[in-house]
Amino acid sequence: MRRDGGGVKRVSRETLRMRLIIGLQVRKPYERRELGLITVDVIERVVDDMLMRIMGRPESEALILQPSAAGPPLSPRIGVWGVDEPHPFPDMPFADH
Repeated sequence: MRRDGGGVKRVSRETLRMRLIIGLQVRKPYERRELGLITVDVIERVVDDMLMRIMGRPESEALILQPSAAGPPLSPRIGVWGVDEPHPFPDMPFADH
């Protein structure tokens, strides 16, 4: 169990929104066409819908918890709950702060 605060981190709505937008924008052009993600406006509407489904309304501020990276520094992987990371606790730092 890590006691330095470097374990589990909160992923804020803004961080998740940014990651989703970037993830969709870097898809291959034919994949974006197949999904109907042609314009930035469409991508933003899809991401807003995904955020609502994942995190709820903005005023509720539900959280997505992501385990820290685990493994050797040259080939990090996302940790696994109960294996690499203990059960989350309420006073976790935000990943983007």
